[in-house]
Amino acid sequence: MTPLATLVERAGFAPRTPVAVARVVGDAVEESVTGAWPNGQPVTPSDRFYVASLAKQITGAAMALLVRDARIDPDRPVSDTVGGLPQWSTLVTPRQLAHHTGGLPPAGALEAQMTGDWTEALVFEALNDLAELPGSPGAAYRYSNLGYVLLARVIANASEMPFTQFAATQLFEPLGLDGIGFPDDPVGQPQLPLLGASLPLTHGDGGLWSTSRGFALWLQQQNRDTLGIADLVATAGRLNDGTSVDYGWGLGLRQRHGEALLIHGGEWQGAAAKAVRSPALGIAVVGMAAGAEFETLNRLVSAVLEDIA
Repeated sequence: MTPLATLVERAGFAPRTPVAVARVVGDAVEESVTGAWPNGQPVTPSDRFYVASLAKQITGAAMALLVRDARIDPDRPVSDTVGGLPQWSTLVTPRQLAHHTGGLPPAGALEAQMTGDWTEALVFEALNDLAELPGSPGAAYRYSNLGYVLLARVIANASEMPFTQFAATQLFEPLGLDGIGFPDDPVGQPQLPLLGASLPLTHGDGGLWSTSRGFALWLQQQNRDTLGIADLVATAGRLNDGTSVDYGWGLGLRQRHGEALLIHGGEWQGAAAKAVRSPALGIAVVGMAAGAEFETLNRLVSAVLEDIA
């Protein structure tokens, strides 16, 4: 296979751009980092990148554990678990939130109006101000960050512990993963100055910081179905009329050469990330970049995937 450093160089990043990439082939995990942070320090393998919406697959896995253990009924109203929301919460289910079919405002609708940090308090203020949904639950696919922040609250209430603690103690620690997690406060992360005036501080839709190796090992464990939840997270959604939705629980569902390819990307100002994996082939790729265009990172991840295949 082509060295990862060579593939990074070919992707076309600007000089000194912080980039981390890792690939999984069976039991082997390989990583490469390059670039320098705004403080001038070179990127190291132990540095965590903000991976934005790659967090959604962690949220989907957390919900799957609770569904498997009969602590969440995915088809009961959200209002059963999260009180105090408007009447629409009696019509939306956790399953619909996970598949982005709950009828909530799409990604970008609230973020575009934001003047401060993206926080859970801001999201729940918006949810409480939402007298009615812009769409009927189950009628259409509408990618919604608000839905995943709400889903994280469902998980927290059902598990009776903070979402960040549940992810740490029920997902990352049992899998023996280091270098990945949801910090309550990202102060001190070298990427932070690149994330703009509004910081991403919610959990569920984002909030995840990881090394490339840490996330690659997460992908490897999911390929192996170590948690025993593959049948939940990788099942396509369905609309009320029976139409299939090519999105599972925090995972985009695609095909490559006849095999399932599970994908997701993530973006924030100053942050880009993408992860792909194929359980049948036992391969995975994750790429992270700071201060680069998503398309440049996407080109790198695609090149690494093709190189493996």
